[in-house]
Amino acid sequence: MKFKKVLGFWDIFWLGIGGMVGVAILTFPSTTYQQAGPSAIIAWILAGVFSMFMAFIYSEMVTAFPRSGALVVFPYEAFGKGKLARYLAFLEGTGYYIGTVFGIVISAIILGDYISPAFSGGIGQIAIAEVALLITGTINVFGVKITSRINILMSIFFMAIFAIIIVLALLHGNPSNLSPFFSGSSGAMGIILAIPIAILAYGSWTVLITIPEETAQVKKIPKAVFWSILAVTIFYALLVLAVYLNVSAKSLNDPTDLYPVYILVSLLGSSTLTAVFQIGAVLAIAAVMLVMVLSNARILYALANLNFLPQSMNKMNNSAIPIYATLLSFIIPMALSVFPDQYYQYVVIGAIIGTGLPRIIDLASYLKIRNVPSYHPSYRVRYGLAVALIAFAGLVISELSLGISDVTWSVAAFVLLTLIFVAVDWRRK
Repeated sequence: MKFKKVLGFWDIFWLGIGGMVGVAILTFPSTTYQQAGPSAIIAWILAGVFSMFMAFIYSEMVTAFPRSGALVVFPYEAFGKGKLARYLAFLEGTGYYIGTVFGIVISAIILGDYISPAFSGGIGQIAIAEVALLITGTINVFGVKITSRINILMSIFFMAIFAIIIVLALLHGNPSNLSPFFSGSSGAMGIILAIPIAILAYGSWTVLITIPEETAQVKKIPKAVFWSILAVTIFYALLVLAVYLNVSAKSLNDPTDLYPVYILVSLLGSSTLTAVFQIGAVLAIAAVMLVMVLSNARILYALANLNFLPQSMNKMNNSAIPIYATLLSFIIPMALSVFPDQYYQYVVIGAIIGTGLPRIIDLASYLKIRNVPSYHPSYRVRYGLAVALIAFAGLVISELSLGISDVTWSVAAFVLLTLIFVAVDWRRK
């Protein structure tokens, strides 16, 4: 059984929205404020712009290699299908999978905080995480069309709620809160330091690159990627502005106040709005988990196609989804979610191994293959080399905030992945 081409433009557009809007925008506005003050709004916009340039590169390559889990395919095709190509494809696929797994786990851990303060720690938080993962994973088992439809309903609902909150907050806000504009711990340089934080909120647009075999018209993927990132960039900028206009600098600079959007809604003074917001936040976080499970299953499928995983990862169920790959994509996060105290390590490794490493590999793949005569994408990026250089600059900036411990964790993960590749590749022989 093969994948079914059942996803149209609006399916993939809303999968992009559902994959991006979640925990990061609900928590990071205060973190970026601490770096740059009110000028952190610029960092959120620049993060969207850098994501857009990276997305142009991915969108071109997916039209040339429209295969499920295409991120794994890019380096394999670009570097000639030899040992180096296999190594880079393995790093790409496993790195992306690990990063997304940690993203799912982080979302599951935070979910309980928005359902009720009673679940903000201990066994209650773990139980909520497990149930949420089981539900979002099970939905994926029933097929990509059902997953897409549920994502659309959830995404439209929470975006409508957030839109109402933004309008009320902008009307209610105090412009003097934005002065001085550059008031973060690093002055004007704080904008650059805030970008690595903000850019994490955009990461999951890549799900659209993993599902071309289920998309009715692959040529519409570039358009869906562009419009979903643009819509989210505008939404983030307005929501962050709404937060900064209403929430005090003292509260935003308090490291114990982890939920600035919740504080914003509370300041608007309506218990009904607060309750509705909590529902919207839960749906936003759940949509991210739903979409990430979908994406990761396709990555495992692609790794199995290259014989890095057992061929059972390609086995389809009656709903035309890789059943074992899908099960693995939410069972592993369920296991990790019982260790919420490792939250920081999940964030760090996920950001570097799951974002930085795969994107370096894919940029290198693009530069390698763009002039190969047999490379025939149906969508071409204008000024591709310049776009790639800007995307690389954004990638470098996104890694600027790393500390020594962050690098140590990431190097250890990289070495481990390399050793696993050596073992797996030797077994292939």
